[in-house]
This record gives sequence, structure tokens and C-alpha cells, in this order.
Amino acid sequence: MATLASVKERRVVSERYGPTDWLGGWRTLLWGYAAVLALFLGLELYVLRFWTAGLDSASYDFTLYWRSLFVAEILSVGAFTGLWWGWLVKSGRALAAEKVDAREEVRRIATFWGLVGITSLILYFMASFFPNQDGAWHQTVVRDTAITPPHVVMFYMAFPLGITFSIGTYLYGRTRLPAVYGPSRGFPWSFAFLIAASVTEMLQVAFNEWGHSLWWAEEFFAAPFHWPFVTYGWLAGGIFALWAETIIRLYQIEKEIEMPTEVGAAS
Repeated sequence: MATLASVKERRVVSERYGPTDWLGGWRTLLWGYAAVLALFLGLELYVLRFWTAGLDSASYDFTLYWRSLFVAEILSVGAFTGLWWGWLVKSGRALAAEKVDAREEVRRIATFWGLVGITSLILYFMASFFPNQDGAWHQTVVRDTAITPPHVVMFYMAFPLGITFSIGTYLYGRTRLPAVYGPSRGFPWSFAFLIAASVTEMLQVAFNEWGHSLWWAEEFFAAPFHWPFVTYGWLAGGIFALWAETIIRLYQIEKEIEMPTEVGAAS
């Protein structure tokens, strides 16, 4: 009951704004983008400030600045993921019995698009921004550990958050947009591809690091162990279908709103 009451209270606050107002449905996108940019740019500044402490894994400075950050990232991402997924499922069960009007459903779609946008931003950092830095580092520095400064930021923060938001966005759609992603609709291929992209990217990273340690040094970016990363890019293309699927639902909502008017005019 407490969960349902808190959900209703937030809905009353959100009704002060339209479903597509900047502080209405788009609020998730604005705050989410700001948080992700602050997090990743802050980590990038941290790398630039303390990268020299990451040259010797046996040193005290390495433990102080990089192993501690590594542990903090694992704990914080794990806690955030568990709490957010748990809240989505628990509050979603409380909302399941409620009838959703057109205004509320449009607001939820805007929020859903915000989550998709946040996921896209995370995928950019995990697949482009940080990997470029990673390649520059490992082609110029002789490393004595897999927990290098670029890896700490990329593998243990950006990559896990990609999985967190890919699955979290699906949980939001499944519990808040039943007409598109509800249990009766089955499991969509769009999310199957997107989630597979985030998960396989994380698995490929482990295989890649093992390969670089035992077989092929990372002397050039197109090393054979990097080839499977292309598959990640193909699978991540499923994210575009999420917009298409919900756009179709917006057209359906518009027709449902117009239908009573047409019936009244005909009578």
C-alpha cells in the first residue's frame, strides 16, 4: 500500500505539467542526461588527474586511487541496479490493476523515450569515447595488470551501467506500457537485441583481456580479439526499434481519442 500511495503522490505532482512538457514526461531525460554526463566527465577528469598513479599496480598510489575506485564502482553500480530494478518491479505490480488514461500513457511513453535516450548516451561512452582512450593507453603503456585506469572507468562503470539501463528500460516498458510491452505481447526482439548487445559486450571484454594476456598483444586496434565487438554494434541497432514501436502506439492513442468524437458526430 505504501508503494501505491507513493506512486499516486508522484502522479499528482506530475499532473501539474503536460505529458510532454520539459518538466513533465521529459524530466527523466533531462535529469538522466545531466547525471550521466556529470558521472562520466567527472571520471574522465579523475583519469587525467591521477593517470600517473596507475602505471605500477604494486604501488601504494595505485591502491589508493585505482583499486579503491574499482571497488567503489562495483559496489555502487550493484546497489543502484538492485534498488532500481526492484523498485520498477514492485511499483509496477502496484500499478498493474490501474486503468491508464491517454494523458498518462503519453507521459509514460515520454519517460520511456527518456530512458532510451539515457541508454543511448551510456552506449556512446562505453562503445566509443572510453574505448578510444583505452586504445591510446594500451598502445603506448606497458601494463602489469588488467585493472588499468581506462579499464576501471570503462569496464566497471560504463559497461555495467549499459546492462543496468538496457534491462531497466525493458522493466519500465513491461510494467508501465502494457499495450506495447506487456506480458501478453511476449518478449520483443528490439529488447532482445539491445540487452544482448550490452551483455555480450561485457562477456567479450573478459574474453578480449584473456586473449591479450596469453596470445595476441594489443599492438594495433584491429587485433583479432577485437573483431567480435562489431557484433555488439549490430545488436545495439535494436534500440531504434524501441522508438518505432512506441510511435505506433502514439498513433493508436490518437485514434482512440478521436473515435468517440466521430461516433458522437455520426449519431
